[in-house]
Amino acid sequence: MKSHIKLINLLIYMCVILLVIGCGKQTENPNLTIPKNTVDNVFPMTLTDQMGREVVIEKIPERIVSLAPNNTEILFALNLEDKIVGVTTFCDYPLGVENKEKIGDYEEPNIEKILSLNPDLVFANDIHQKSIEELEKLNIVSVVLDSKNINEVFDSIELAGKATGQDDEALALTNDLKERMKKIEDKTANLKADERPKVYYELWPSPIMTCGPGTFVNDIIQKAGGQNIAFDAKLAYPQYSQEVILAKNPDIIIFSHHGSGSYNITGDEILSRQGWSNVNAVKNKKVYYIDENIVQRATPRLIDGLEQFFKIIHPEFFE
Repeated sequence: MKSHIKLINLLIYMCVILLVIGCGKQTENPNLTIPKNTVDNVFPMTLTDQMGREVVIEKIPERIVSLAPNNTEILFALNLEDKIVGVTTFCDYPLGVENKEKIGDYEEPNIEKILSLNPDLVFANDIHQKSIEELEKLNIVSVVLDSKNINEVFDSIELAGKATGQDDEALALTNDLKERMKKIEDKTANLKADERPKVYYELWPSPIMTCGPGTFVNDIIQKAGGQNIAFDAKLAYPQYSQEVILAKNPDIIIFSHHGSGSYNITGDEILSRQGWSNVNAVKNKKVYYIDENIVQRATPRLIDGLEQFFKIIHPEFFE
């Protein structure tokens, strides 16, 4: 009888050992699905937007409205196209945005139209303070993206990624943009003053308006190895007389006009301006056009603008 009991105990012991070994092997099985944190686990979340507001997002957004062209571009760049249900009439990039519902213009979005789209998250800019307050009263959550230089645009992208559960996409995008920017900065960082051409960026022809400190263009010119003739202006967008331009004598003129009629100026018209013949940029025919949206809009395309400025200001690096 005792021998039978010993035998049964031995069999039970062996079964336990086999079960433990089997469980150990199972955890090593690469095909085994192991529970892990997902993007849904980080919601609800609390974040601080670029206007210093503390924002609570209860769940991963599925219906997003953008109140600004730069926000729309960032959201598309984060592969959120399918979740965007509304944009402004000013949102014109990238392809596909034209098919989205329009919620009014940039400065005065239509709150009723926004409500009709039933959004669970709205991306705004700092000029939308009034709209933000109205949306808050209606329990619609908004996040403000407000960047003043290229590095803050990277912050905007990462903030948008966090708010939408696209952290990995945002990090990959900003890492790529930073790497492209660093390649240029590494080449221009040690240039001496006389190796940095003077650059005049013409934002508007009449009255003559340019971009000074605190603008993306100023940031881009500096990073691209140039000297912005308006770097020391008292305003971000100063108006200059023709006499000031002649006195500053830029080596390169880059312009980005928009509109129609007399404001749609060409490079040839700048070259033929009366009294400008002695300006270095005109004498050497160094007048170039650049799309305003890649140097004035707070989007990933600012690095495209930086690369184009670099090629214009320092073509010797490409020879």
